[in-house]
Amino acid sequence: MGLAIHNKNMYLYDSLWYLYYLNRSMRFMNNKILAFVFLLISQTVFGQMQLKLTVEMPDCKQEQFLLVRGDEGGSFVVGQAKVGDNGILSFSWEGNYGFYRLAGELGNIDFLISDPDFHFSLDGKPVLGELRFPDKDENNQFQYYLSEFNVLNQKIGTLRETLVNLNEKDSSYKELHAQFKLVQKEKKILLKELWRSHIDSWPARMALAKQELEPDLKLKGKNYDDYYQKHFFDYFAFSDSVLQATPVYYEKIGKYLKANYIEDLIKEENYTKINDVISNLFWLTELDPSSQKYLANYLMNRYPEQKLPEIYHLIVDAYKVLNTCEYVMGNKIIQNRMRNSHANNTGWLVPDVELNHCLDGKIQSLSDVNSDLTLLIIWSGSCIHSREMLERIKDLYPEYHELGLEVVAVSLDSNLGFWNEMVSQNYYPWINACDTDGLNGTTANLFNVYVTPSMFLIDPSLKTVAVPQTFFQLEKELGEFFK
Repeated sequence: MGLAIHNKNMYLYDSLWYLYYLNRSMRFMNNKILAFVFLLISQTVFGQMQLKLTVEMPDCKQEQFLLVRGDEGGSFVVGQAKVGDNGILSFSWEGNYGFYRLAGELGNIDFLISDPDFHFSLDGKPVLGELRFPDKDENNQFQYYLSEFNVLNQKIGTLRETLVNLNEKDSSYKELHAQFKLVQKEKKILLKELWRSHIDSWPARMALAKQELEPDLKLKGKNYDDYYQKHFFDYFAFSDSVLQATPVYYEKIGKYLKANYIEDLIKEENYTKINDVISNLFWLTELDPSSQKYLANYLMNRYPEQKLPEIYHLIVDAYKVLNTCEYVMGNKIIQNRMRNSHANNTGWLVPDVELNHCLDGKIQSLSDVNSDLTLLIIWSGSCIHSREMLERIKDLYPEYHELGLEVVAVSLDSNLGFWNEMVSQNYYPWINACDTDGLNGTTANLFNVYVTPSMFLIDPSLKTVAVPQTFFQLEKELGEFFK
């Protein structure tokens, strides 16, 4: 039986991470010291169900597999198991329907689980083998599309490798190059056919998302890279709700970063080019809020502030700039606050700011708040991102308030009547205050705020425990603090 570990401490970014995790897990099993790696109970666990996966894999006996799922922060390990001598791989865990991935050393299998007791079979090895799902299951169509692309991709790869190592004057070069172009054309026809006529079906969209266009042999070096990167997302939509937060979705982003030589840029500390890559990714989301949220969480998990602060803040700045509501501020002020906000990290002693127009007469400043942990959120009623964030915070507030959390919501609205109406209509149950001077006021200035919402988790000594940028990060930090 597969061990359900829900390892969200270790998000997986590419195939190397899968192999690392597999190899590490196999060492543990060989030493008979396999243990739980991580246990984090999130708010969503209460809506989960008992799920079971059984896979017949007679040609993969004793091979190790990870069961992988995606969430708002990336791809994480749900469980790990070895195929038994009877050729059966099985997992049992608490979770939800959706897209999962079996990750093995020889390849991955992506599929949609839509039944609490899900099963399928594999004859042969992953990628090249034949998968069979229950009759009328749409996974069959998905795997059919993938198999068509796999055949073409293998031909393209083999022909490219042969041609690269062949002299153009060789008698067979012209014939092989013609074959290469013909197979490329076949792939483009299949891509366009699925894109135009089958785009309403998830099997087609998911299969298309896994494809990239291979540049012509004449393109080499920078020209090759430019073509590959330019057309990388031709058949992939960041805003596609089917794709979002799936292993395929995050794998695609990881491959794009690799195609842009991100690791080399990090070693070179070339932050200008790193910023270009990150900014371009955010623009490719076409300003879709969900896409930007998933992308930001993924990147901030991949490049954490503790290890790579410069890159982390490039991500934060790119995310904030694209997710702000329209405010009139001088460019120099924004740049200064953006730069100064980088110091607002864990352990920062926050200013004991006065809470103007506080609806709780006993509270005059932050130091008057009596709690084990305070969430300060600086927001605006005219900002849709702020309103959406407050609604999500309101859902988790009762539970965490009992554990010792207090929320202080400081609005930057200039109209007190409008602000009072917003608080009253939405039943915000926490400490509410308003700095009517807005982004030019004391609160925004002291906290280097240039966008709303901006959040700070503060302990009783007024030191920051964390500075979450998204609701996902906030929920994660609260879970860690109150576990």
